[in-house]
Amino acid sequence: MFKKSVGSGVEPTPKALKRRLFWQKARRRTLIGLSVFFVVHTALNLYASVQLNRELSAIREKGEPIQLSEMQSRTVPDAQNAALVYEQATKSLQLTPEEKIALVVLPPKQSRHQKLVAEVAIRKNQRTLALVRKAASMPLCRFDVKWNQDPLLVAFPYYAKMRDLARLVGAQARLEAENGDTIAALDNVRAIFGISQHLSNEPTYIGFLVAQSMNAIASNTLVKVLETTPLTVVQAHNFQSSLPDTDWAESLRHGMLGERTLSASAYYRLGYSAMSLATEDGPDLSTKAYTYPLLWFASPILKLDQVQSLRLWRQLIDSNELMQIPAGEDFYQSFNSAVNETPRYAVLTRILMPVFSNVAYARDNAEVRRRQREIGLALACYRTNNGQYPANLQLAEKLWGKPFAADVYGNKPFMYRTEKEGFRLYSVGANGVDNEGKGQMGFKPKKPALEDDIAWGGRRE
Repeated sequence: MFKKSVGSGVEPTPKALKRRLFWQKARRRTLIGLSVFFVVHTALNLYASVQLNRELSAIREKGEPIQLSEMQSRTVPDAQNAALVYEQATKSLQLTPEEKIALVVLPPKQSRHQKLVAEVAIRKNQRTLALVRKAASMPLCRFDVKWNQDPLLVAFPYYAKMRDLARLVGAQARLEAENGDTIAALDNVRAIFGISQHLSNEPTYIGFLVAQSMNAIASNTLVKVLETTPLTVVQAHNFQSSLPDTDWAESLRHGMLGERTLSASAYYRLGYSAMSLATEDGPDLSTKAYTYPLLWFASPILKLDQVQSLRLWRQLIDSNELMQIPAGEDFYQSFNSAVNETPRYAVLTRILMPVFSNVAYARDNAEVRRRQREIGLALACYRTNNGQYPANLQLAEKLWGKPFAADVYGNKPFMYRTEKEGFRLYSVGANGVDNEGKGQMGFKPKKPALEDDIAWGGRRE
């Protein structure tokens, strides 16, 4: 099997030589391949870092936040901080599951039993109601959010509690209106608008949406109050002028800046550490063995993914159309096209950014509600003076003493008609088509809605 050679014992066979030569070439090719991979990976990582730093520097130059530590708003003295009073209110709040449901259902859908349940909830929560009214009247509000923790763990537990408080106040306002106490009813409606104003300063998109929900609760409550209580022109004007003048366009932009900061912090957290490594005792060796190499390998792709994300954020936040009311179809088409054209490697960007493709519709609908509110007050005043609603808006406008604002969508007068049980006041919605008031307040779907009219008093909380 083996041949003898001079000076060395056994000489390998041709087959063994071929095997040895194969492994020598394999090792050499592997080393060359690894060397090329490391060079390419290093170059790609360097390129990605340069691109990422360029995007981050552009944000810093504009003085906008990019780290969670920058999200903390200025300090508010405890004596002036409405958030601490809201916290007292939530601690004193006592609601059973049945009572929560009863507070959500509005007349005429509310059964007699549910009405009695709501009245019980109101009676036992008088201290809570007083605290909410006090908090809503305060100008400053800053909730305590742990911005210095993991961005994926930042929580806002007070949002749900604020909704419960708003619904309780709304039920109190409706009850007072039924009892003929117009001033007290309007004071409670004003308190819900105050809650909405406080939440409109939240530096997150979810905070903006919750503020929108509070605004809808206030509007729907006002509709029910105006249906059951007399109202003079002086009372209506005083109420209108006392409401907070929320800048919803700025509120939306503020929320978008916060969302971008959360997104950037999440990328950093994912790219430079691992959730499994963030333990008090430290990672074990088996975790290190696969986590660190995986993070190192994915680092350039994550950076390039974040670059794509930041570019889309720049297009969204810096767009002049975003601050316009309404934003316009061209704005949405442009942004959605940019999202669809995002490179395939930017997996997180392609998953997360479509969530923000319809961000301004809620803002625009809030402006619709604000303009409808003034007309709703004037219509209530006309009914108080004449015993019925006017045949057209011009009659109510004459009584009100100044022109009504036009519909956001189309810049034309709101649609109005009297009905057997009252009236219908509505916007034609984003599609500009009069669907006789049919539709649902809220977000426009990706495809134009067939019926997207926005009716005064339409439920969207």
